[in-house]
This record gives sequence, structure tokens and C-alpha cells, in this order.
Amino acid sequence: MPKLYQEFETIDDVAAFYNRYAKEAGFSIRSHSSATSKDKKQLMRKEYVCYKQGDSKVEGEKRKRGLPKVGCKARIAVVRKKESGRYAISVFVEAHNHLLTSPPRVHLLRSHRHVSKVNTVLSQQLSLVNVEKHKQFEFFGVQAGGIQNIGFIQRDLYNYGRTCREEKKGRDGDLLYMHFENEKEKDSSFVYTMDGDEENRVTRCFWADSISRRAYSFYGDVVIFDTTYNTNRYGMIFAPFTGVNNHGQTIIFACAFLNDETADTFVWLFKEFLNAMPGDAPENAPKMIITDQDPAMTKVISEALPQTFHRYCSWHILNKFSEKLDAIKYRDSYQDFHSCIWNSSSREEFDSRWIEIIEKSGLSDNK
Repeated sequence: MPKLYQEFETIDDVAAFYNRYAKEAGFSIRSHSSATSKDKKQLMRKEYVCYKQGDSKVEGEKRKRGLPKVGCKARIAVVRKKESGRYAISVFVEAHNHLLTSPPRVHLLRSHRHVSKVNTVLSQQLSLVNVEKHKQFEFFGVQAGGIQNIGFIQRDLYNYGRTCREEKKGRDGDLLYMHFENEKEKDSSFVYTMDGDEENRVTRCFWADSISRRAYSFYGDVVIFDTTYNTNRYGMIFAPFTGVNNHGQTIIFACAFLNDETADTFVWLFKEFLNAMPGDAPENAPKMIITDQDPAMTKVISEALPQTFHRYCSWHILNKFSEKLDAIKYRDSYQDFHSCIWNSSSREEFDSRWIEIIEKSGLSDNK
């Protein structure tokens, strides 16, 4: 318990001491008033009060957030001693005019909540692997032996995430550039390209490391290019170039972020891809490329990769059946179409089965 004339080395020591006392007693504190020397260089007086000090401007049920203030007089004030420069308690009011918080709930009060450095670093790492904040909070609770032992509430974790985003706002491009440069220092064969607009905002970027480039020299005869992945935070399109190795495993040849899917963007991207891959362009182009049915991409591939066979992804084709057929015909005919696509052993067999399904399902005039 605080005592009059009790001394502290720094003002931070005062705040920490009074906050520990408040947690034991069952209330929260906040900074209230202060006074400095005439030259504004020294803090001469500082006061900390109960979180219910003062009067609420909004009464009763109309108050939507926070706890109502009830004019509580509990407080502590310290003054700086001229001789030693230490801070001594000059005022201590112990009594409260409200009920104190019970021990099981005192950790929820604001001055007793703090996201530690260890937890912030762990939260950042979990966010990198797409673990949502509410799942992170559950993990911290298990780790601490109960949510009452974490030291903060779920909202604090969301607030921390928002603060991090605000700090990075406007610097994301610089951070990405620094990351690419660091990768290049570690891997001399790492390549990247970044483009920006007149306001220095990143509009598109491309990168590939030595492992991916080497894999292309072995397995780059067939490339799968898919731009259906969208990032939530920046609205940019993630465009990976992938393939399959001799073990049937998916491998990555290169990746890009794009801000649109125009012909000019695809021309730039395929040029960067061929320049980055082993061999001389255009001789190092893949024998086949599989994509979705984007019209701009179809046109660009015929121009940028004239010696490459272009085929549409069967997954995208099958997904469009539900858009092109009514619900009844989709239900009755989907398995037939699926079997025709996947189980036909020749072009002739496919054409024959396809015509048969069209006539059987009455889809001859379907647009």
C-alpha cells in the first residue's frame, strides 16, 4: 500500500508501483495531471487517479462503450524533490465510492492489460501463416493456463494488429524491396523486378529464386499459370507459375503480384518470366501452358509464347458448368460431362461421347 513521503527513483517506478497496488485492490488507474518546471525540462508533479474519477458525460443506457465515471476520489500524487531528484508521494487517497473488481476479473481492466514483446512477436509469426486473431488468443490462453493469465484481452490483440498495419502503411513497397534485396544477398541467383506508378505505389512485381529456376530447367515443359488468387489486404492478384516434378509434386517456378489482368500486364509478366528462366528467350518457353479462360491472357499467350501450346484448365471448365446450366440439367448431366472429360482415351471417343451427352440432355441450343 502507498504511504505518504514514500520515494521513487523515476516517474515510471511510481506508475508501476501504483498499478500493482491497484491490481491487488481491484481497480484500474490512469494518468491525470502533471506540472513541469518553468523551463519545461523537469517533471515536477504527477498525479494518477482511479479509472472512475470524474463524471460521465453520457448517462445510463445511452453510454455505449467504456465504464461510467462516478467521481471517485482515489488517487496518488508525487512531487520531485529538489535535493535528490527523486519523487515522493505527497497525496494518497485510498477510499473509493464504488465497488471494486473481483480478482477473477481484474485482469480485464485497462491498466492491467499489456501485450508483451514476446506475444507480439509470436502474434506476427502466427499471422504470417494465416492464423486468425481469435485463434491466436485461444492459443495464448492454453499457453498461459487460462485466459485470465494472458495479460490482455482479445480486443488488445486486434488493436495491436491494426497498429502494425498503420505503421507499415505507406512503407509496404519499401519493406518488400528490402526483403527482395535481403534474399538476393543470401541467394545470388535470386531475381526480382518491381514496377510502380507515379505515386511510387507498387503496381506489379515478379520474383524467382535459384531453386525454382533450376527446377524449371528440369520440369518446365508444362507450366500452370493461375491468377485466381486474390489477397485481401491490398487487392492485388497473386500469380504463381507452377509445375509438377517427377514425383507428381507441385513445384513453383516463379511468382508475381499484379494490380490488373490487362494484356499489357501479361505481356510484361511473360517477358520477365522468360528472362528469369534458364536459357535464352524465346527458346526457353514452355512446351505447354495451362490457364483459366481469361480472354486477355489467351490473346497475349498467342503473341508472347507463339511456340507454346495453350490449354484451358479442366478445373475451371468444370466449375463453369453450374453457371451455364440450369440447376436440374446440372444435377442430371454433370457426372456424364465429368466422365467424358476425364475418361475419354482419344479425341474421337471424346467427341462421340460429348455429342451423345448433348443430345441426351437436350442442350443443343444451350448458350
